[in-house]
Amino acid sequence: MADNDNFELDQSFEIDNGQLDGLTPQQCFVLGYEFAHVNELLKTGLRMSKPIHAANRQRVKDLCRKACRGFSIRWLVDDVSERWLGLHVEPAGEETDA
Repeated sequence: MADNDNFELDQSFEIDNGQLDGLTPQQCFVLGYEFAHVNELLKTGLRMSKPIHAANRQRVKDLCRKACRGFSIRWLVDDVSERWLGLHVEPAGEETDA
């Protein structure tokens, strides 16, 4: 491991009450990776849009609120699986509509 590798928890994933029960290890990995990716993108302060999994909806909302970023999360119109949402985050300093 390199000296600059950092594996400290930056934000809590909020999984203390069985929120991931019934999910495969692969699904848990995807949700955790998505959560970490959104967290890193929020730190940039830039506008962003990306799909997120519905199982991460509340966690991503909490991340955006903690980062004081304006955001909206809406169901994707073309997603018949109803598993994916569109996350839109405003640049740092703009008001939230969520």
